[in-house]
Amino acid sequence: MNLTAMTKKTTLLCLLLLLAASVANAAVIDRVVAIVNDGIITSYQLDQRLATTKGAKDNPASRRQMLEVMIDELLMRQRAEEIGIQIGEADVDKAVADVARKNGISVEDLQKALKAQGLTLEQYREQLRGQILNYKLLGHEVQSKVDITRKEIRDYYQQHLDEYRRSASVTLARISCPVNGDRDAAMKIAKQARRRLLAGESVDDVLLALSTYATVDGGDMGNFAPGELSGPFAAAIADLDSGGVSAVIDSGDTLHVLKVEQRTSAGVVDLSQVEEEIRTLLRKQKLEKRMKKWRKKLRDGAYIDVRL
Repeated sequence: MNLTAMTKKTTLLCLLLLLAASVANAAVIDRVVAIVNDGIITSYQLDQRLATTKGAKDNPASRRQMLEVMIDELLMRQRAEEIGIQIGEADVDKAVADVARKNGISVEDLQKALKAQGLTLEQYREQLRGQILNYKLLGHEVQSKVDITRKEIRDYYQQHLDEYRRSASVTLARISCPVNGDRDAAMKIAKQARRRLLAGESVDDVLLALSTYATVDGGDMGNFAPGELSGPFAAAIADLDSGGVSAVIDSGDTLHVLKVEQRTSAGVVDLSQVEEEIRTLLRKQKLEKRMKKWRKKLRDGAYIDVRL
């Protein structure tokens, strides 16, 4: 073999060795970290998901936690495919348009915002596709099977009566007229305010009507339990129901007119007033319980080999 041939052979051998080393390195860099049924998750995919969380990439606990999330997501995609749930491009287009509309920007501006965060529009579309798929899958597999009966609501109400007991309270609003050395003028304004309130005008409307008098002020006072009001105020509203208007109260340097916006008696809130609140609470509890059971069933029925 001549020198030229030997040189070519040596060069080729070196190239082959370099290629083999490169392939070996790639296998280490992008190795399989989990097998889920007939699907896989690679270290590259895991690193991509961890890239947006500071310090998580090199944190073993964070890597394992994220891998578990990705395994659940892959199981859900596989289940959606199994039962025939598909997300078309039109679904994703609508989702992108909705995101842009809710943020008051165009799709082009959304794309620029995504780029600033290191995301392409295509990557974001895939994220949305996954979210829509999960929403439809959970609706089919979990939410559609959760129902709250009237009996469950009544039972919960009876078992938690203490939570629905309320103390007596009153919600007040006021109009105040400083005397400023002319009590007769202040009384005239206060009486005018009272007449308007008695005629059905709101405190805000009366204050607006009397806005030419710079010293007149008032508005919502808030909610008060028994014993929290001063003596004169408590006496002035003692016999007033919701919507009632007090006589003019003279506190010395200011005249006040109070309106009872709402009076609540002590007792237990009626079931009809809290029924939807209880229904929402029970539905949330049932969903969480059923979701946990459904996810466990998915995992129990799957082949999962973690190689992290």
